[in-house]
Amino acid sequence: MTTLFSASLDRSILKLALPAVVENLLQTVVFFSDTLMIGWLKDPAALAAVGLAGTLMYLLTTLFGALAVAATALVAQAWGADRRADAGRVGAQAILLSLLFSAGITLLLIPAIPGYLRLMGGDPQVVAQGTGYLQVVLGASVFSFPMMVANGVMRGAGDTRTPMWNTLVMNSWNILASYLLIFGPGPLPGLALLGAGIGTATARTLGGFLAVGALLTGRTYLHLDWRQLGRWQQAISRRILALALPSAVEAGVAQFGFLLFTRMVASLGTLALAAHQIALRVESLSYMPSWGLAVAATTLVGQALGAGDPGLARKALRRTLLFGLIFNGLLGLVFLLFARPIVQIFGSTQDVLSLAALALTIAAAELPGLGFEMIIAGGMRGAGDTRTPLLVTLVGVLLFRLSLVYLLAIVLEWGLAGVWWGTAMDWTGRSLLLWWLFRRQAWQRAPVPE
Repeated sequence: MTTLFSASLDRSILKLALPAVVENLLQTVVFFSDTLMIGWLKDPAALAAVGLAGTLMYLLTTLFGALAVAATALVAQAWGADRRADAGRVGAQAILLSLLFSAGITLLLIPAIPGYLRLMGGDPQVVAQGTGYLQVVLGASVFSFPMMVANGVMRGAGDTRTPMWNTLVMNSWNILASYLLIFGPGPLPGLALLGAGIGTATARTLGGFLAVGALLTGRTYLHLDWRQLGRWQQAISRRILALALPSAVEAGVAQFGFLLFTRMVASLGTLALAAHQIALRVESLSYMPSWGLAVAATTLVGQALGAGDPGLARKALRRTLLFGLIFNGLLGLVFLLFARPIVQIFGSTQDVLSLAALALTIAAAELPGLGFEMIIAGGMRGAGDTRTPLLVTLVGVLLFRLSLVYLLAIVLEWGLAGVWWGTAMDWTGRSLLLWWLFRRQAWQRAPVPE
């Protein structure tokens, strides 16, 4: 059996985390590159439309991410206990669930896109441009969301490299196709924002086929039989959904809060919203080390507990946290020292870029708490505890994020600076609360739903 603990713990962490960091970095660059190229059009309405569309897509991504986390945890525990057949059944059923859910969500949401953009405060130009873009991107979700779950299955078995290489192919196609379709060099028509949507949709479709195909063709540790994807197994589905539900509720609460949060930003005006989207795109790259280390924590803790060694699970999580503090400390220095040169690459107006640089400078204060919270939550999920991160997210959204941002940005009239200082305080508060709960070690006793 392939084991992650045959080498040193540090090497095991890096073996899992580094490919996961690169993979998620590349996935983030799909929307990052759209924002970058749309910024070159020097059209604040188009830039704001990308931002509002990205908010909805991120909400859906986090919901399917909950399903992927459940698949990772259950596959990891079965893999750690050397039950490969069980790992395969869980993986196949998780992918089947993702296919069913993505088809239903796509049919439900596409007609509602114009109303969503108006609800989020988009002016008529933003709604007109954002509708076509979002309809095209969302239409490809039947293939792209199962990609997330398939990648989670591979991670549970200890393979983070195959998702990384698949994502590299997907993102390379996205950048090339989006550039050609946005600007229309030579005989090609320039489709502006719609071109970005077509490029992104085709790239995400390609990623879905590559991820599921890797599991079906044996290009990864866990090999699935395609016939398993058409076989409904109620007991396994119930276990997956029982573990995924708290994470899904957590994601839903967090993103509902984020929608209200974005609505507050939109009330500050189109320039502030455009600057906020640029800063968000840059900040999203800083999530990568923490996200990769959270993936490592989920897999290591799950496999260690599956093998009956809670001491090793605890040690792996503590070591992963140390890596996170080091990486995020270095990223914070980069944001403090180079905020203006970083946002300058987006090529928007000077007013937008100045606001974006201010937001990115403040973002340096949130990185330690953000990394700490993500990594501890990842370890808890690997142990089967998805309820504690849900509790912390509820507290964070209701007591920290929304109330602080409203107070600082709206009541005290700090504007966009208040938005980002409130966010930094939110992540710090969540990390302290989650650390206190981790110290109680109740997560080690969390049962995996049967």
